[in-house]
Amino acid sequence: MNQQKIDGYTLDKRQGYVRNNKEYIPHTKPIPYLLVKNYFNDKDIELMLKELRFLTPKMIYSPPKEMPEGTKQNNQISLDTLYGDRNTSNILNVMNKIYDDSELIQTLYDMSWFYKVWSYTNTDGTFVAYYENTDYYKAHRDIAIISIMYWLWEEPKSFMGGNIHLTDYDIEIPLERNQLMIMPSSLHHSVDPVTMTDNNQKLSGMGRYCIARFLKMK
Repeated sequence: MNQQKIDGYTLDKRQGYVRNNKEYIPHTKPIPYLLVKNYFNDKDIELMLKELRFLTPKMIYSPPKEMPEGTKQNNQISLDTLYGDRNTSNILNVMNKIYDDSELIQTLYDMSWFYKVWSYTNTDGTFVAYYENTDYYKAHRDIAIISIMYWLWEEPKSFMGGNIHLTDYDIEIPLERNQLMIMPSSLHHSVDPVTMTDNNQKLSGMGRYCIARFLKMK
């Protein structure tokens, strides 16, 4: 049976019609990157937060690869290393929905010839980076083709800072909860230091989460 299309809503097989608050914001000059506000629905957010609450105490500092010591200060965990079966991870399952987002993919194709490579990538890697008091990441590039970053935190927000900078072009991207960013991995980018506004214990889970996914070719 054909379902009626309703402007402003998306038909979810399990939840019925769900209000669609996504806002696709393409940037083409001087470099092509995409921001999407309000990307995931409340159910998906809670699924990810539930897993993050479990994972955060297990996160550790991981030295930067092929970069000087002191380039970053944060804690992280690789989901690909952690899970033998990726289907057991809420975070990985939710992030996989990006691949079915035809509007997102078409927006990327319309933005720049570069994103035509999206259809040629055939493997990915995902990790979670967690930032709390004084944590930062200086300018660096990712070892991939396309970088996807998604930002999340517990409410009420308990920190300041953590904005993104595309340092080669002096572009600052204010941090927003439930916002997705897609960009060429070769772009230098940095993370402002994070300052906690409450006296939380280390790895409290009240800081800034970045779920990063890197698209690659084998």
